[in-house]
Amino acid sequence: MRELDLKSWKRKEIFDLYYKYDIPQISLCTPVDVTNVYKFAKSKGLSFYFCLCHIFYTAFLKIEEYMIRSINGKIVVEDCIFANICAMKPGEELFKIINFEYCQDIEKFCEVAKKTLQNQTVFIEPQPAGTRGSQAIAYISCAPWFEFTHITHPQDVQRNSFIPHVSFDKMKIKNGKRYVNVSLEVNHAAIDGSLIAKLLNEVKSLIKNL
Repeated sequence: MRELDLKSWKRKEIFDLYYKYDIPQISLCTPVDVTNVYKFAKSKGLSFYFCLCHIFYTAFLKIEEYMIRSINGKIVVEDCIFANICAMKPGEELFKIINFEYCQDIEKFCEVAKKTLQNQTVFIEPQPAGTRGSQAIAYISCAPWFEFTHITHPQDVQRNSFIPHVSFDKMKIKNGKRYVNVSLEVNHAAIDGSLIAKLLNEVKSLIKNL
């Protein structure tokens, strides 16, 4: 990780305002066409959910502002390497949080995610010794049982977290295309609407090029 030079940062005035807020997070919910993701997952025998997680993680890693974190009073650009996913084993009713290292290959990512979930017996496994919780790229979850147009996530207001939260709702079919509503929650001290648009454009590009 490297410390961010706040004095020369173009977002300094915005950061100075929102960083002081008790809850600086903003959230939105928007539909995303996931038709190609569904087709790709089915053709490869992969989890649609894990494929979608990989696409969002890959998009986050392309945009530096989503890697900004607050660590021990310092604002840094973190070396984000971990996936953090809420997932549920078939036949179970309680979810688990799985942590594992991101890999660029989507098929390998899905295989590691599946194996990690199958082998995990506790609610959450800690990250390996010597790593930091701030190295999670984003927290991703889903609610595949119902549709939503808004969702909030638990927040520890004492930590002023910068780690993005992403949630997917139940897939819908409209005019032959498949959609999920994507909820995105980010810290407004680092992220604004233009950067959210940039992220969504990266997601759409990755989906198109599967």
